[in-house]
Amino acid sequence: MAEPPIRLGILGYGEISRRLSKLSKAIALVPNNITLVAIGSRRIHKATAITSPEGFPEWVKMYETYEAVLDDPDVDAVYVPLPAKLQPEWAVAVAEKKKHVLLDKPVAPDVAELDRVLAACEANGVQFMDGTLWVHHPRTAEMEEFISDRQRFGQVKSGIIDNP
Repeated sequence: MAEPPIRLGILGYGEISRRLSKLSKAIALVPNNITLVAIGSRRIHKATAITSPEGFPEWVKMYETYEAVLDDPDVDAVYVPLPAKLQPEWAVAVAEKKKHVLLDKPVAPDVAELDRVLAACEANGVQFMDGTLWVHHPRTAEMEEFISDRQRFGQVKSGIIDNP
């Protein structure tokens, strides 16, 4: 028997959230694993403006507060794409509501704040996940193998990527 899909809520309508219609389409490609059910925004008029045939499915609930997403019994996990300084506070609140936590990078402004989030998740029996995709992507292992080719590059000790 297949597991029921994870029902996802999202807090905020920041820069990253403006791409949520793409996220919604990606989620629709894996309907047996995850489904978007709720979005909370302090600026609900902006969030609802992107709800269209190209945006979110009609069943996605739009809330005027983040707390409403946390209180929604249909939400199993919450994605928190808020600024790093706000993420720990909201991640702890999510965990205390017994919902799994997905944070964007950076997950916290410092180690102490991350420790606080991890402790809240552990105390409430929920999973902590970070949104650092590239670390988990198969291409990363391929890049590491490629760069580690001593015949091609010698011994690589460190590297800097300059993003103009």
